[in-house]
Amino acid sequence: MGATFRRGPCMSKKRKVSASRRAAIKVGTESVSARTRTAAPPASVCDDAAWHAVRSPLRLQVLEAIRACPGVDARTLSMALRTSAPRLYYHINILLESGLIVAHDQKSPAASAASRRNGRGPEAVGYRANGNVFPDGFFSRNDRCLERREALLRELVERGMVEAIAAVPKGDAHLTVRRERLSAAEAERVRTLLRQVEDILDSARARRHGDGRVVHATHFVAVAVSALNGGELPDGPLEPKNGVR
Repeated sequence: MGATFRRGPCMSKKRKVSASRRAAIKVGTESVSARTRTAAPPASVCDDAAWHAVRSPLRLQVLEAIRACPGVDARTLSMALRTSAPRLYYHINILLESGLIVAHDQKSPAASAASRRNGRGPEAVGYRANGNVFPDGFFSRNDRCLERREALLRELVERGMVEAIAAVPKGDAHLTVRRERLSAAEAERVRTLLRQVEDILDSARARRHGDGRVVHATHFVAVAVSALNGGELPDGPLEPKNGVR
């Protein structure tokens, strides 16, 4: 049986939607032409619509899933993200309006109409990203872009670190956070190791994108090294390593 999904509470108060379009934003019943009335791909996060689109961790996950699996439909995304259809469509519409993704018919118009009548509307429309990665300068074009990038990174790191810290007592996380006095050679060695970690993450992403399926992440990885201004003292490990305190 086909299910009718209505606008949930998360869709209210954010932006005004006409009565006619509200009636169309049932799963699979809004036309592709309506869904593709979006702005051109944004050049930077200074674009307010682009900033609104990427500032949500869930929308970043939706965007990455669409990048990894071009043509993916809403039903697949909803199941993979374990979120309700109304909530998913709210986020998809924001990504569409920003120009980061586009929608297209998966089937012929007649087949799509029949699919919607049979309650399989979400499968009639697929989504593709405007680019496999953000364009150069998307987060660094000017000071405002850098400020927004910092805010986004802070939220992503804090969210992941909270989960990592909670997993440490269970033995499910390796976590090292230190301030230390390093020589120039030691600092460069750390940077080299972090670049190796980034290479591993890039390889994993390429493999995931080549797989053509929406898959779940298995690990949270945060890599960072930064120079300090000299106003802080070193701190030691919080836990013994190999029994040595």
